[in-house]
Amino acid sequence: WSSDVCSSDLALIPVPSARVAEIVLGGTIDPWERLGLCFVGNSTVIGEVRVRCVPFLSAGIQSVGLSLAEVEQAHADHEHVEGACEHDHGPRPAMIDGAPVHFCDPVGTESSIPSGVTAPPLGARSIDHVVLMTNDLHRTCSAAERATDAPLKRVREAPPVRQGFFRLGSVILEVVESPAVAHAGARWWGVVITVDNLPAVCDRLGSSVISAPKAASRARKRK
Repeated sequence: WSSDVCSSDLALIPVPSARVAEIVLGGTIDPWERLGLCFVGNSTVIGEVRVRCVPFLSAGIQSVGLSLAEVEQAHADHEHVEGACEHDHGPRPAMIDGAPVHFCDPVGTESSIPSGVTAPPLGARSIDHVVLMTNDLHRTCSAAERATDAPLKRVREAPPVRQGFFRLGSVILEVVESPAVAHAGARWWGVVITVDNLPAVCDRLGSSVISAPKAASRARKRK
């Protein structure tokens, strides 16, 4: 296992994998509405991801929903020879190294998108990435591969932390190993939303809610 996990040739081969289709947040919609998101009931849609709040759960990301439509279709199209199939078609784990995941329909079906949701004042375009914190990058990335069928794209060494990246549909899963992590297993830590105009969002919300924009590692992006 090494950081050189994806050659340019392998990167050109499409591999069916799970897609992030839903994020379940604990708590009410109130703080998210104050940020500028629009909800119908307890749900909204940002890009290709449904965001659902559950008031009786504690604040934070409680689970990430994965759509397996492409994976299941690939398995259905796969020809099996008894005793010769190398694919694991057994039950898929409902956790990534202890971090809860669930399986759901992709956004875009009639039953998935809350009717009446319009462009939010936040100017949210998409979910850029979700973050898992861990004390063991290798262990958690291996668990992510088993749960999603997605390959580890790359590892970034940024002492004292290490980061592993997966592409799950339109969303990046970022796994972060940090010496500050004291808990066993992995835990959901945060979500990053891409907006149309970050400086305008910062001006509207004010410094008591959001800090000033700063350069991110990818070109032409700020966070």
